[in-house]
Amino acid sequence: MTNKQAKVILREPVSKLGNRGDVVTVASGYARNYLIPQGLAFTWNKSAENQIQAMRRARRAEELATREDAVAIKSQLEGLTLTISAKVSESGKLFGGISAGRIADELAKKDIKVNAKMLSFDPIRKTGDFSVKAQLHPEITARFVVSVVAE
Repeated sequence: MTNKQAKVILREPVSKLGNRGDVVTVASGYARNYLIPQGLAFTWNKSAENQIQAMRRARRAEELATREDAVAIKSQLEGLTLTISAKVSESGKLFGGISAGRIADELAKKDIKVNAKMLSFDPIRKTGDFSVKAQLHPEITARFVVSVVAE
C-alpha cells in the first residue's frame, strides 16, 4: 500500500465500494476528503479488528430482520405499475425529471415503504413506461414499472 492509498473501515454502505464493516483500500484523498468527513468510514488500524467484527455481527442480524420485510415488499412491488403525472412540454419532454425520491414518495402513498437509495433506473425525462429496480435486500430485488403521464 503506497501513501496514495488508505485503508478504511466503512461505517455505512457505500455504493460500488462495500457494506458496513468492510475494510477497503481507496485513494487517500477520497478517504480524507469525503469518506471520513461524511462519517461513512474511519481509518483502519490493527486495534480496530474488534470493531470490525462487531459491525459485521450487527449487519448480519439486521439483514436477517429485514429479509422478511424485503420479501413482503417484493410481493407488493412485483407487477406493479406506478403512475406519476408530471408537467410536460409540447414535445413530450418533462420539465425536470422524475427522481428516486419522487418515486419513493409515490410508493409511500400506496403504503409501500422503500428508501430512494434502493431504487435504480435510467433517467426519466419524458412520458412513457420505465422499468425500475428496487434492491430491497442484498439477495432480494424487485422490478416494477413507472408510467409517466402528462398533467
